Amino acid sequence: MKPKDFLRSVILIVGLSAFGISSGVASDKNEAKHSSKITKARAERIALTKVPGGSIRSAELETARGRRFWSVYIAKPGSKNAKEIRVDATSGQILAVQTERPEDQAEEPPKTIKRLA
Repeated sequence: MKPKDFLRSVILIVGLSAFGISSGVASDKNEAKHSSKITKARAERIALTKVPGGSIRSAELETARGRRFWSVYIAKPGSKNAKEIRVDATSGQILAVQTERPEDQAEEPPKTIKRLA
């Protein structure tokens, strides 16, 4: 192999390697953008600050309009109503607090569990 051909091959390999590394970094940034910094346990603690004395009924990680948040449902003893507190999954900021009455809760379709036969 001639020195010029060898040098071209090395430059080509280095160039392609650099391109591969830079695209990997870009995809890591996109994944980090969509990852959640706030854990489920942390979101539950944040939500409980809005309903002192309440107990966690459930918590789900959801996405709406490109924003990820935890929907934390809290029941308070002696009340039929439940609170839904939405906690931003990245910052931990409370986005919304909503009261759900029993009839509102009944409108939500039950989650079905598929069993394999």
